[in-house]
Amino acid sequence: MRFLRPHHSATHYNENLNPRVRQWILTLLVPLGGMFTYASDDIVSDALLQALFDFDDADIELSKAELHSLLRKEYRKCLNTQARLPDVLQSNVAQLAKLVNLDSVERSILEFAVALSMDARLTDAADLLGDLNTAKMFYSLAKLLNCPENEIRAALSRDGALMRTGIFNLGNFDGGFLTQKLRVLSVSFADTLYCGAVSPQALLRDEIKKSAPAQLKLKDYPSLSEHLDILLPYLAHSVQQRSTGVNILLHGQPGTGKTELARLLAQLNHCQLYEVASEDSDGDSVTSHYRLNAYRAAQHFFASNDSMLVFDEVEDIFSEDANPFSQKSALASKNKAWINLMLEYNSIPTIWISNSINRMDPAFVRRFDFVIEVPLPSKEQRVKLLKRYSKGLLDKKTLQGLAGQEQLSPAVIERAAHVVTSIAAKLENPAQAMQLLIDSTLKSQGYSTAQPAKKQATAQLYDPAFISADVDLAALTDGLTAQPNARLCLYGPPGTGKTAYGHWLAKQLGKPLLLKRASDLLGAYVGENEQNIAKAFKQAEEQGAVLLIDEVDSFLSDRRGAQRSWEVSMVNEMLTQMESFSGIFIASTNLMDGLDQAALRRFDLKAKFDFLSTEQVWKLFVRHCKQLDLPHRKKTLPQQLAALEYLTPGDFAAVARMSRFSPLQSAEAFIQALKNEASHKEQTKKQKFGF
Repeated sequence: MRFLRPHHSATHYNENLNPRVRQWILTLLVPLGGMFTYASDDIVSDALLQALFDFDDADIELSKAELHSLLRKEYRKCLNTQARLPDVLQSNVAQLAKLVNLDSVERSILEFAVALSMDARLTDAADLLGDLNTAKMFYSLAKLLNCPENEIRAALSRDGALMRTGIFNLGNFDGGFLTQKLRVLSVSFADTLYCGAVSPQALLRDEIKKSAPAQLKLKDYPSLSEHLDILLPYLAHSVQQRSTGVNILLHGQPGTGKTELARLLAQLNHCQLYEVASEDSDGDSVTSHYRLNAYRAAQHFFASNDSMLVFDEVEDIFSEDANPFSQKSALASKNKAWINLMLEYNSIPTIWISNSINRMDPAFVRRFDFVIEVPLPSKEQRVKLLKRYSKGLLDKKTLQGLAGQEQLSPAVIERAAHVVTSIAAKLENPAQAMQLLIDSTLKSQGYSTAQPAKKQATAQLYDPAFISADVDLAALTDGLTAQPNARLCLYGPPGTGKTAYGHWLAKQLGKPLLLKRASDLLGAYVGENEQNIAKAFKQAEEQGAVLLIDEVDSFLSDRRGAQRSWEVSMVNEMLTQMESFSGIFIASTNLMDGLDQAALRRFDLKAKFDFLSTEQVWKLFVRHCKQLDLPHRKKTLPQQLAALEYLTPGDFAAVARMSRFSPLQSAEAFIQALKNEASHKEQTKKQKFGF
């Protein structure tokens, strides 16, 4: 066999080989059998032998037997040599051992694992052992570290300090090479122990980040004041008493200020907040196992300080796959007992953050001390946030238009304002730029954006006189002004003005309108419909708003025809919320016949909105002609209009919208457009709506 000395060795091979690392390499090669894999070819060309023997000749011919003999001789010689690891590594591991209470065997394992991670020659030698089962790993470590095998097993058990602190991951023991099985928390963790200055923050610099200061104040969370009145003193007591098992779960839509609230809670308790990173140093996302290990390490490394932890985006830890046939399950479900212990005995108060808890096992949810939903801000809060972040760049009209967008979150406001305020001097219209950025973000999230001009025009043309209802709407409005607590059901054909009346009524009462459609409330997961319904009523209660749920037939269908359990529970939830709601609730539907009979009894008033009468059609036609500056004095026009059936205010509104991009040239053209609208409807006698 010829040994060819490499001419271009890697930098880490050029470094002097530490005597203790040399002993480990020879142990891996000789008693553990790595040399039999290593010398399997006729020609060996490798820097490892050069590092071990420092051959002078470029080419050396050795038989396999000669190479094995040479390795055995070197191994016997090294047994009688006093060898130490680098002082920096030994000192750093000793400091860490004091911090997390490692015994001598655990220290030895950690020293070996760090060297294995940092020295490529040791890594190459270990890889020669191939794929190891757990028993072979314990045996190999006992041989390498000269420790009893039972002590190695104890040190690497689930309950051992190396596992509890997250330095090692038990999941790595399922299979693989020794290098994989003994992979420490991260490369930066190993690098710091190998040659850096040890401190908790330095060891976890890539896994745990110092959180930024809070930008929001308690006054920015008025809807949570009752929760915070309890939570703040509880956290203060927990920090002072060094309580264990303190866990808070914050959930809500993205951008509602959950992370900011966590920062504020830590700040008010004079604690340094640390965040579990969701990306590595290269910006790549990391696994849930990796993040949990970092969290476990932080719980031990920062335990002696006044600290708090925040663990964001916990869906990948706790949430189950939405597909019931999926073989995947949440990490927490696979390790339920271990996760439960972690939540029970964590030494640092932790705030867990999720965008949704719909797919979270209730068994985990109930283990949190507080479970708080952080909602989107009210319109009043949106106004305050817009004013604060925009720094006077928004005019009143733009401010009110943006504040009227219910899905506008603090995060979207902050990001848009950051962009605009940084370049405001170079912008012709900063307010318009702010509107553009916010609208673009909301559209990308699937939300509609406000169009104030259009809403204003619609409001100007709306008149209850053009509603064909079977109740006196003016008297109804007066009654609701005096007694603003009622449950109304508005039913009738599409376009008859049910939703528009809700807008008008809210304006007459001086209240905001909270409009929810079926698409806003129907969810993909079990229980989500009920949660969304409850949220809508709660939001209306908090805002003092008139709540209008359009297409209510989606939620109040007759339970006698239900085929799934969730259909029944959804109706039950709607009825429960209706009964407990103290404001004005309006339900509108085009399909009255299929509504649940018990639900119908719970409405204080059921008003039918029908097609326009002949007189209403003419008066509304005249109003639109005046609006569009169309002559309408011809005597034949009333007769032409009277020939049209099933017209609604919605038909007139549709023609008016069309005229914006396709101007009408005459009153006859307006009538023809109405005829076209009517032709799209079922050509039957008036449909039955109601009883």
